[in-house]
Amino acid sequence: MKKVSKLKTAILYAQSMYAGAGNDKQRSAMYADAQMLKDILSTNKAEFSKLNNPLWKFDDKVKVLELVAQKMQLTEPMLNTLKLLLQNGRFDTLGMTLEQFILLYQDKHGIAEIEVTTAAPLSSSQENLLKEKLAAIFKKEILLSYIINPQIIGGLIIKYGTHFIDNSIKHKLNALEQLMKGTK
Repeated sequence: MKKVSKLKTAILYAQSMYAGAGNDKQRSAMYADAQMLKDILSTNKAEFSKLNNPLWKFDDKVKVLELVAQKMQLTEPMLNTLKLLLQNGRFDTLGMTLEQFILLYQDKHGIAEIEVTTAAPLSSSQENLLKEKLAAIFKKEILLSYIINPQIIGGLIIKYGTHFIDNSIKHKLNALEQLMKGTK
């Protein structure tokens, strides 16, 4: 039997989620569910990992999932996906599956989620200008998430997929230092 990587498995489940959602309204609701679950999973990973416990009966795990889904008001397709992951013993790929679904949804709907690191918060006019410039580059709707890191001194670090732009003062100073040492 051929062993398949967790990432490939997560991609397959994400594609199935997208196709199984049916229409754009359901996909949009699943996208919101996926983002909410991803955020919760990032802070409560230990709680979710309890569903991988082989000593816990499957029916009990399903009941817990149904209660959680009801409390979180998850869509039926998302609950079905969670049950399927649980049933197939793939619940450990939940985080990757959610990430892959989010990326697939964003790709199909022309959305680019870009991480921007700055030394200080941007003003609204700076943020609007940045969104405008990034939209022109990537030809997509831009969703920005910010990380404030005073250690970069100034400038920006922009991450999107495989794109990485480091225009921080710290980076420029390091490059200048390497140039002065003659190691570059």
